[in-house]
Amino acid sequence: MWSASAISSVGDGMRDSALPLLAVAVSDSPSAVSVVSVAASLPFLVMSLYGGVLADRADRRRLMWTIDALRAVVVLAFAGWVFLADPPLVALAALAFVLGCGETVFSNAATSAVPELVRPDQLDAANGRLQANMLVGGNLIGPLLGSALFAVAVASPFAVDGLSFALAAVLVAATGRSTTPRTRTDRSVLTEIREGVNWLARHREVRMLAVLSTLGALTCFMGTTMMVLMVTKVIHAPAASYGIVLAAGAIGGTAASTLAGRLSRLLGRGTRIAVAFLLMGVSLILMGLSTSVAEVAALYGVIGFGIVTWNIQAISLRQQAVPKELLGRVNSCYMLLTRLGIMAGAALSGWIASTVSIRTPLFVGGGLLLVLLVAVLFLLPRMTAMEAAPAAAAAASEADSAEAGSAEGR
Repeated sequence: MWSASAISSVGDGMRDSALPLLAVAVSDSPSAVSVVSVAASLPFLVMSLYGGVLADRADRRRLMWTIDALRAVVVLAFAGWVFLADPPLVALAALAFVLGCGETVFSNAATSAVPELVRPDQLDAANGRLQANMLVGGNLIGPLLGSALFAVAVASPFAVDGLSFALAAVLVAATGRSTTPRTRTDRSVLTEIREGVNWLARHREVRMLAVLSTLGALTCFMGTTMMVLMVTKVIHAPAASYGIVLAAGAIGGTAASTLAGRLSRLLGRGTRIAVAFLLMGVSLILMGLSTSVAEVAALYGVIGFGIVTWNIQAISLRQQAVPKELLGRVNSCYMLLTRLGIMAGAALSGWIASTVSIRTPLFVGGGLLLVLLVAVLFLLPRMTAMEAAPAAAAAASEADSAEAGSAEGR
C-alpha cells in the first residue's frame, strides 16, 4: 500500500505540473490555467459525500485498485491523443475533472483502509508515511520530473502517469481483500449519506475535531494564501524565490511525516496537537513581520511541520473513533468541511489584503490560530479520550443502525 501510494504520488505530481503547461500551450487565453484548476477542484465538492458511500459499500482495497486501473486507461488514452494532436482546452478540463473524481473516492477509501492494515499504535507512523509520499512525490519529485519530461516530449509525463496508475493498481490488488464489513446496498445513497452526517453530528468528540480542523484550515490558508505576494510584492524578491518557499514547506512537512512515529512515543497526543497549533500560529505572525525570502522560507518550513503534524493526529483520531463500517461516510463529511474551510480562508485572505494590506491576513490568521490553541488546550481531555472510544462508537453505531432499520420498517 505504501509503495502504491509513493508511485502514484509521483505520477500525480508529474501530471499536476504538465497539465497547466499544456493548457498554456493549447490556448492563448490567460484564463486557461484557471479553467483547468477549477475543473480539478470541483470533484472535492460534488463527489466527497458520494465517495464516502462508495468507500463503505465496496471492498475498499478493490475499489482503490479498480479506480487506479480506470485512471491508467484514461490517462494513457489522453497521452496517445497528445502524441497525435493538440487536444482542446475542454478536453484538459474534462481530464482534470474525471481524475479529480477518482482521486476524491480513492483518497477516502485509502484513509478508511489504513486501520485494516496496522495496529492502533501504528496509525501515526503509517499515516505519516503516506503523508510523506504526497509531499515528496506529489510536491517535489513529481513536478520536477513532469516539467522536465514535458520539455522533452509533451505526451511523456502523461504516459508515465498512466503507467504509475497501472503499477499502483497491481500493488494494491496484491494486498488482498478488505476486512471491514460492507454496508447494506439496498438503501438509497441519500439514506446512507444521511447516516454518516447524523453520526458525525451526534458524536461530540469527532464533531469537535471536524469543527477544529475546518477552522484550522480556514485560518491557516487565510495566512499562507498571501505568501506569494509577500515574496514578490512586499519583499520584492524574484518570482523564482517563491519556489524556494514552497520547497521549504514541503521539507518541513516531510520532516513531520518522517518523525510521526517517534513523536507519538515521546509526546502525548494532546501535546502534539497543541505544539502543532502553536507552531502554525506563531510562524504566521512572524512571517507577517518578515523582510527576507530566507525568513519566509524558514517559517513556512515550520508551518509545514505544524500542518502535517496536526493532519496526522486528526486522521489517526478519526480512524480510531469512527466505526469502520461508517468511516468512509464520516471521512467524506470531514473532507468536505475542511475543503470549504480552505476555500473560505483563501477568499477572506484576498478580501483582507485588498482592504487593509498584504501582511494583515498573516497576522489575522496567526492570531486566530493561537485563539484556537486555547480551545485545543481546553478540549484536550476529550480529544485524548477519543483513542479509547472505538468500542463505544461501534456499540452506538449498532444501536443507530437498529433504530434506523426499525424506523424504515414502520
